[in-house]
Amino acid sequence: MAIVPMQKVRLIVHETDVDTALDIVQRAGAFEFYATEVDVPTTSADIAFPNALLLPRVQHAVNFLEPYAPETGLWRTLREGSSIELNEAQIAEQVRDTDAIESIVSDLEKIQVEFAEVNEKKRLLEEQHKVLNNWKNLPIPLQSLSTNHTVTKLVESISLKEEGGLSELISQLMTENETPFLITEVSETRVAVTLLNESESLTKTVQLIEAAGATIVATPEGNETPEVEFVAVSERLAAVTGELALLHDQAEHFAITHYKNLRIVAEAITWQRDRYAVIEAAAATKSTVVFDGWLNQTKREEIESAFTEKNIAAVFTELELDEGEEPPVDLQNSPLIQPFEAVTRLYGMPGYKDLDPTVFLAGFFFLFFGMSLTDVGYGAFLMIVSLIILTLFKVAPPIRMFAKLLLFVGFSTILVGLLFGGYLGIAPEYIPQFLKDLQVYDPIGNPLPVFYTALGLGVVQVMAGMIIKIYSDYRNGKIMQGILDQGPWLFVFCMGILYLATSTGYASFISTEQIINLIYVGVAMVVLSSARKADSIFGAIQKSLLSLYDSIGYFSDILSYSRLLALGLATTALAFAVNLIASMVVETPFVGEILALAILIIGHLFTLAVNTLGAFIHSARLQFVEFFGKFISGTGKTFTPLSRAEKYIAVTDD
Repeated sequence: MAIVPMQKVRLIVHETDVDTALDIVQRAGAFEFYATEVDVPTTSADIAFPNALLLPRVQHAVNFLEPYAPETGLWRTLREGSSIELNEAQIAEQVRDTDAIESIVSDLEKIQVEFAEVNEKKRLLEEQHKVLNNWKNLPIPLQSLSTNHTVTKLVESISLKEEGGLSELISQLMTENETPFLITEVSETRVAVTLLNESESLTKTVQLIEAAGATIVATPEGNETPEVEFVAVSERLAAVTGELALLHDQAEHFAITHYKNLRIVAEAITWQRDRYAVIEAAAATKSTVVFDGWLNQTKREEIESAFTEKNIAAVFTELELDEGEEPPVDLQNSPLIQPFEAVTRLYGMPGYKDLDPTVFLAGFFFLFFGMSLTDVGYGAFLMIVSLIILTLFKVAPPIRMFAKLLLFVGFSTILVGLLFGGYLGIAPEYIPQFLKDLQVYDPIGNPLPVFYTALGLGVVQVMAGMIIKIYSDYRNGKIMQGILDQGPWLFVFCMGILYLATSTGYASFISTEQIINLIYVGVAMVVLSSARKADSIFGAIQKSLLSLYDSIGYFSDILSYSRLLALGLATTALAFAVNLIASMVVETPFVGEILALAILIIGHLFTLAVNTLGAFIHSARLQFVEFFGKFISGTGKTFTPLSRAEKYIAVTDD
């Protein structure tokens, strides 16, 4: 196919029909908006998003209920998908009664407030419970810990467990503190120190305790003994925990009843928010709203028909492009080619006036991936995985598209694997004869034919890039420029191929001396063609020399295709190494067979993962660097229309 044709347009809508018109445009996913600039006096469109306050509340409610939503198993999620299928009428029905939605959200917000209050109460009780747990063995009422005459502090130190630790602490206090005190053991690591309630004495004692490496535990509040208070707080904590459990039950009930509907509402209102967001960049007259943007030309008729069907007062007018302005770029290909768009989009969009490279790279990427993996077993595994995803699972469109790409490259790997004799690293003597008969290459025993094939494919793709560039220039009205820039180099390449064919005996209608003379003619054509672009004699000489330097670039590009041989060898060698290691451990007593099986499974899965990633990356690199550069002149801006982000809802036609 090709790059989608775009129009720079202005959409004028009567103010009463704005939301309905934008809804049609959003469903089509065909209009990218930008700030409107008009010559006549206008104002900003004063149309407010009606659910501006409700949307964040619904989203917050969804986030709150998410942990309580009924769990769905992984297998069921894969089989049924994570989205719910609804038609337009069902979606509209969910959003229609905003009062009911707000009532549900308000009830949920009350539960959240209760959650906050109960959690805070629980936190305070847990802190009090922890403090009382430290004091509970002290048989002194809490109200007696601090009186007009005495103060009791709880001292904690690990050293108190050691023999003589308590005696050492008492000795230090008696030696350096003249104020009388009383020591009461509370546990192995804690003692209560009761002393006179005098600020100077108290401060000095605290300093002595801290200097000894001990800490003073926080003093609890209350009147009864710590043990009595501990029991009371434990009872209150249990009661609060029960309240919290009840709130969790209520939240779980809300999730079962309302979570699904709230997610639908949140997503539908988000679509509405996106529509109203584009209004902010629009201009308005007394009774109309004016939008500017880029329109997918192939969907214009569909949108205008929908406007007419719903009696919407709206009209498109085409605008002139500014000097040097280029529309954004979107791609549209047949189902067979579309999966390979993933490779193109990794590179970035081509310029609007460039050709869509996807249809051209598809065949090369298909072949190069197979040459990089070269194993029938690995290719079959990739195809099986992709078929499982495509037939058994409901997955998001991007994942489905990638699965289709995986299916194609898996098939390519099987085809190339048959030619290369790659069967999970199995030695040739164990392969059936009918499979041996299909083998053409031996990458381990005789890698040179593979190397020559890889370089030959490089020559073919580089020349294809030149031809595509000529066609691209023809489409843009620059046919002579394309012929003069690419034609001489194509001639040199063709003569080089003819020279190889003649010198190896495949062609005999012309001598090698004649071909060399023709190559000289081709080089002269390259020099003269490059010189035509110069403004002076000196510039012509400079451009001529630089054009000859391009030959080094072409030579480097072609050598880059040798990576196909290296990747294919790596796959074969690693697969063989896994089998070799497994054969070495299989004779181990008792566990040999189990260990060998584990090595085979883990080793081949690891080899498959590493080499599949390498095959994808390097096959894509050959497209990006050696191929795209021949005919793509620039990188275009990706078309980002107003559309529905279908994360939870899958809109159906019925």
